This record gives sequence, C-alpha cells and structure tokens, in this order.
Amino acid sequence: MAERLSKSVADDLLARIARAEYVAGDTLPSEQQLGAMYGVGRNTVREAMQTLRVLGIVEVRPRLGARVIDSAAPNALATAAISHLLRGETVDQLYDVRLILEPAAAAKAAKHRTDDDLLAIRRALGHFRVAFELGENIWEQDIAFHDAVAQASGNPVLARLLAPMSDLLGHARKATGTLREAAERALHEHEQIAVAIEERSARRARSAMEQHIRSAIWALETARKRGQSAPDEQEIP
Repeated sequence: MAERLSKSVADDLLARIARAEYVAGDTLPSEQQLGAMYGVGRNTVREAMQTLRVLGIVEVRPRLGARVIDSAAPNALATAAISHLLRGETVDQLYDVRLILEPAAAAKAAKHRTDDDLLAIRRALGHFRVAFELGENIWEQDIAFHDAVAQASGNPVLARLLAPMSDLLGHARKATGTLREAAERALHEHEQIAVAIEERSARRARSAMEQHIRSAIWALETARKRGQSAPDEQEIP
C-alpha cells in the first residue's frame, strides 16, 4: 500500500513537471506541504522524492528541499519508462551489473584519480569505519564510498550509471548492512581498494573491487538465509 501511495505521488509530480507547472530551478513544496496536498505521511513523500531523484528529475538538498533539475517532458517520459523497466529486474541481475562495471570503475580511478578524489574516498572510508565501530548499519556509508570511487574514475557517464543503481539496491543494502561479519569484511575490502587507488595500481584496484562485489553477493545470500532481506527485494521499489 505504501509503495503504491509513493508511486502515485511521484507520478503526479512527474506529470506536473512535464506540464511545466514546475520548471528547472523551481523548488518543490516542502515535505509537510506535499503531505497535506496528497494526504500522505512524510515517509511516503520522501519515497516519492527518492524516485524523482533516481530519475534525474530533482535534486534533494539538506534543509533546502527538492529542486527541479530537468523539466523537459520528453525526458521525463523516457526516464519514467526506464524506471518501469528496472522494476522488473531482479536484485541478482543488478548485482551482476555491479560486478561488470565497478571493478572497471576502480581500475579507472587508480589511473585517473586526483588528490581531491582520493580525499573523498578516504573521507567516505573514514565515515564507514566510524559507523562500523559504533555498531550502526553501514549501508549509507557503503554507498558513499562506491560513489566516491565512481567519481574518481574520471568518466562521468560511468558514475551516472552507477549512482541510480545504488538507489535501486537500497533495500538489499540495508539488509546486508545489518550483518556484522559482512560489514567487517566490507571495511577491510574498502581499505584495500582505497590503497590500490592511492598507489595507482589499476590491476589491484580492479581485483579488490571484484572481490568486494562478490562478498556483497555473499552477504545478500546470507541475509536471505537469515530472513533479513526486505520482503519486496526482488521487486525494485
């Protein structure tokens, strides 16, 4: 029910943007205002905003709200169609895509990273380590680390392909992020990836990232066996 409500809100906002009721640069109503407009709770509004963000229609800025970044109707319709197709893909298939793309991204990062890129990777790694030591779910820090590596690849298209995949796999990564042994393994593997990128070893970066994604697949299977996976994980939200 909640998923249907958030989709309904996202679809209506997408239609409004397509009709130019909201154009590029406009800030959408606040979560509270949208909740009142559609008669839904804040979590439903947030899920709808997440959908629009994945589609590349809005950017969500802390304390500033959601701003429209693409109001072109043809593009909105095209991205909505892509989103619909992705809903039919399984989590397993998306992890297969990660296994193809992310080792390549790490190898490219080792070759092309700048000092600023390395700083971003190290910062994300530090946040991951703190979350792990505090016993928190590390899924958000995990995504931030992978985003930093993708950005360091020097290929903006590759980074743009990987970013929405992180959002689509949110349910699965939340589930695996609760596994202490998986989080500990991921921390060690992140450290290996970061060192390889810092030392500009494309071969080791690729190998470390490949091993890491295989560990993520293992973590997903472990979460499933323990019944920790989200019940709708095979249906991408």
